[in-house]
Amino acid sequence: MHDPAVDEIVVPAGHGYALTLLQGARLTIRQTTGHQVVDLIAFREDDATEFVSPSHTIASTGRLWPRVGDHLLSNCRRPLLTLVADTVGRHDLIIAACDPWRYRYDFGVSDHRSCSDNFLEVLAPYRFARHQLPPPVNLFQHMCYHEDGRVEFCTSLAKAGDYVTLEARRPVLVAVSACPMDLNPISGGRPSDITLIVNQAGGEATPPPANGQSR
Repeated sequence: MHDPAVDEIVVPAGHGYALTLLQGARLTIRQTTGHQVVDLIAFREDDATEFVSPSHTIASTGRLWPRVGDHLLSNCRRPLLTLVADTVGRHDLIIAACDPWRYRYDFGVSDHRSCSDNFLEVLAPYRFARHQLPPPVNLFQHMCYHEDGRVEFCTSLAKAGDYVTLEARRPVLVAVSACPMDLNPISGGRPSDITLIVNQAGGEATPPPANGQSR
């Protein structure tokens, strides 16, 4: 039987989606074909000046990426989201969202979709300007950090059907982007769709099989 409190949304490769989560609601982000990086930003629903801050999260957790049970902290050091399930275990809290300048200056490409543009598109009803977008949590992104300080963009370890589940600690506005980067290997060189499973009633929404049809 379909649970009316649970919605399933397919986000096309290279595009974004925004939604509001109630306190206690759970958001599951699931891979379709695998290796897809998902940028995520989140704001307090009643005060957009407070948002999930990767740098504050790193300082308090002492880790470069979150693990199950860790809170994603705001710039006021309050938990906004908690990672409650994770089948991959490797993410990133360092790298900026891709933007038009990343493609233009680093790759010589114009008119390429970007996570920054995706966020502006899906948050247009809230009239966010680009400078108001916080740094993202890069779910499923596999960064390799070397002893000499080099940073290497490695292919995501996520496989088809892998997922993370986040629980809202208070009402939050969340935006996600199925990262369109295809000029380095982070998403396997070929961006793919992702599936969002939203359970506003709380309690984990169990992901259906990876080849399941959207409701």
